[in-house]
Amino acid sequence: MPSLSAIICVFRVHLARLRAEAGPFLLAAIVFPVAMYLFANAVHGAAADDLRQRFLAGSIVFSLSLTAISWLGYLLLENRFTGRLKLFATLPLAPSSYVFGILLFGVAQAILGISVLITLARLLGVQMHPGLLPLSATVILTMLCFCGLSVIVAARARSFSEGSLMTDTLGAGLVLVAPVYYSPDAIPHSVRLVSQWLPTSLAAHAAQAALVGNYSLPDLIALAFMAVVSLSIGFKFMQFREN
Repeated sequence: MPSLSAIICVFRVHLARLRAEAGPFLLAAIVFPVAMYLFANAVHGAAADDLRQRFLAGSIVFSLSLTAISWLGYLLLENRFTGRLKLFATLPLAPSSYVFGILLFGVAQAILGISVLITLARLLGVQMHPGLLPLSATVILTMLCFCGLSVIVAARARSFSEGSLMTDTLGAGLVLVAPVYYSPDAIPHSVRLVSQWLPTSLAAHAAQAALVGNYSLPDLIALAFMAVVSLSIGFKFMQFREN
């Protein structure tokens, strides 16, 4: 069973590492998503508020995806293949405490990245009235789902390089192939049927609704289901003591 003190310990260990390795986090959580938001606005020129809200929601999801899959996935892989995970395993620490400590660390980073994006959008004149509860629900469920994917990759990768390639591909690819920055009508019907059910698509819909203070319950329920499935598979695959 997870222990609160153990979860906080894992969180503090990775927080201490972040102080020395802030560059990759800043790129993943802030720089790349902000660049994509500015690029989308520049391409569409004087876009309407609802379109600019879509771009902001897309950048929020991009930030969450890069943070949870690419950056946290990298940390999980590094822990496993550099032997750091063996140090955690020698402690009276449950695998679930280790993963939830990583999740807490990821959520804290996500809050920082999203706060920067929303502040920038306000400075650029985007009209929105984000609701704290719907936005929090969207962020937490999205992070749980994405972190589940990164745990699966980190547990099943045969080498550090293979795992890094997979997390980088998933982190960016799940956003770029989903109708996040563009309308679903812009892609072929056969691709649309699949892409609209990607977790990034569901998260973007939920985030866009949250930016105007609304809940998108079908998307949140689907994200919750995906989070339970991905984390359950991740826990099953993770050979905590063996690694």
